[in-house]
Amino acid sequence: MSTDNRTFWILDTVSNPGAVIEQVPAGTPSKWRFFKGKSLASEFPSGATVKFSEDFPKQRKLFDFVANTLSLLIISKKVRDILDAVGVDGCEYMPVGVRDHKDKLVGPDYFIVHPLGGEDGVDMEKSVYDKDPFDEKQIHLVHKLVLKKEAISPNVRLFRFKTLMRHYVVDQIVAEALQKGGVSGFRLLETEGWNGSYMNLE
Repeated sequence: MSTDNRTFWILDTVSNPGAVIEQVPAGTPSKWRFFKGKSLASEFPSGATVKFSEDFPKQRKLFDFVANTLSLLIISKKVRDILDAVGVDGCEYMPVGVRDHKDKLVGPDYFIVHPLGGEDGVDMEKSVYDKDPFDEKQIHLVHKLVLKKEAISPNVRLFRFKTLMRHYVVDQIVAEALQKGGVSGFRLLETEGWNGSYMNLE
């Protein structure tokens, strides 16, 4: 299957108006390790929970995608079931419970999605970006994203680019399944030409 005609979308869960998570669960691996694409499931604690941030006291609604400041992908079981149904693989799903501002468990069946590995896919010659000052292999800020679709694995459905490990990409099949499934808390941004912002609300 040629990848040249495939459509990919940046998955935006940052700009939704729901509750916000600002801390990883107690006992989890160091946060930076979530952006290396290596397995963490065996080190993830059982019974882990995350809590609504006190910095956003008015944002109390729990969506299927949970906004967070951690660059993580936190999803409901509904979303996981959809991802399983369309054949997403190569991801670890680490169970977490979600607690509200009063420490009440309001989302018992949520997961941190951890895509393993990473795709090339970014045209580093044509894209416009600032390099990460601490890791020159990583893009710090995107100004204009240009893809090399032929470098993206033909069967991948949810992934991260190797040079953009804090951002999540889905293909058209996943995008349509999420929309048809009535999933809440996300937007789809065009990957080709993306300016790196999640704040360009329509």
